[in-house]
Amino acid sequence: MISKKKVVILGAGIAGLSAGYFLSRSEKYEVVVIEKEPVAGGLCGSFKHDGFVLDYGAHKLYSLIPGIMDVFEEIMGKSLLKLPKRNRIFLKGQLLDYPLKMSNMAKVFGPVLVFQLGFGYIPALIKGLFKRDDTVSYEDYVVKRFGRPTYELVFEPLADKVWGEPSTLHPEIAKARIPASGGLEVILKLLGLKKETVQTNAEIFYYPREGFGAFPNTLRDKIEEAGGRILVNTKICRIERFETKIKSVIVDYKDETLSLPCDYLVSSIPLPALGSLVFGDNDSNFLSAVNGLQYRHLILVYIFVNRPMVLEDQWIFFPERNLIFSRIFEQKQMNPELGPEGHTAICCDFTSSEDGWQWSATNDELAEDSIKGLVECGFIKSDEVRGYLVKRVKNFYPRYDLLYEDRLKTIYNKIKSVNNLILTGRIGMYNYNNADHCLDMGCFIAEKMTNNIHPNQILDDLIEHVRSYKIVD
Repeated sequence: MISKKKVVILGAGIAGLSAGYFLSRSEKYEVVVIEKEPVAGGLCGSFKHDGFVLDYGAHKLYSLIPGIMDVFEEIMGKSLLKLPKRNRIFLKGQLLDYPLKMSNMAKVFGPVLVFQLGFGYIPALIKGLFKRDDTVSYEDYVVKRFGRPTYELVFEPLADKVWGEPSTLHPEIAKARIPASGGLEVILKLLGLKKETVQTNAEIFYYPREGFGAFPNTLRDKIEEAGGRILVNTKICRIERFETKIKSVIVDYKDETLSLPCDYLVSSIPLPALGSLVFGDNDSNFLSAVNGLQYRHLILVYIFVNRPMVLEDQWIFFPERNLIFSRIFEQKQMNPELGPEGHTAICCDFTSSEDGWQWSATNDELAEDSIKGLVECGFIKSDEVRGYLVKRVKNFYPRYDLLYEDRLKTIYNKIKSVNNLILTGRIGMYNYNNADHCLDMGCFIAEKMTNNIHPNQILDDLIEHVRSYKIVD
């Protein structure tokens, strides 16, 4: 009987669990997943509060990746709900259809502003015809494709709220987040001369009946059914490495110190934390690169309202700076059974830098600003509010600054000096992606490992593979 190779996976978010799920299905691997929190799932989990099952913001199961929707259905079975997608943009006191429609834009903006937006695209179109593409920032990318008036109305303030000053953002974030290729494509769609496709708009999506957290919980169950282990509430003490290979991971688990032998290490934890564990502080170039990676903190403010339902949409985007939140999400729009009858919960989500006023504000101040915004927009009345809850998550969104690609090259080269280490996930790879991408990464890694591809080659291939990912809201 051939002994199984031992795989230790760091982090039990969707990325780590997905790798564990696919690897545990193979008879070649013995899988252990390490998680520092009391439960698996990370920010794709759900939690209970005041009679509600709540997600950490808006999540959905939808993918452009061939075969991934089939995998979702295979994993979740009949527990998946199929929902028509409803989301809009709030601008100038009005809700604007998304994808954009000319009739709605003219009604909300008026013919003068609509003309200005269209006319503002003409210089961008002419420059695109006669000038080579020397895009160096998010701002350049959007202005050249949509015109400055549209950039200043929608893209610039929303990007600033989510990631910070757009002129200091790498254009790669725009390529991943903006499905339309340019203003001409938008205009053709507005006029009905070009239709939306699944590449730019998800008309339907799937959602677990018991809350999004049912997805990572099911992954966990299936890993354990296949003989794998999930160790939660577990602290990584150190990683033992001999020359170019990691030999074991030492952890504190249930008041015991365990040594977990390791033929392969798959990591979805933050790169600075991984680097410290594997390399210590002896490489100044690596330390400079890994500590130079920028992140945005996530803040979620849940407002509980004495009303059966508030919105007509699952989520709404808010580009304008006068509102603290960049998006709101109503849990019961996914499944009314996820909250008590006669009451609902609105999740206001936004980001902050470490020195941003939002991060240093008290929970009371954040809730007060969120409630004020919801009232001013006409969604609720202040006397309908029955309570609030604030969740804060440090370093959740990778912020692609203008130097991030150079930093990642240095980091990846150092990672590949270890012959049995593979990265995965949004935080683990510092790659902006969603749950479907994390599931695909796990499938990709398991397939390559099963075919005996060297871990360094797997990482190289995965880095190239994730460049194709697109995010469709």
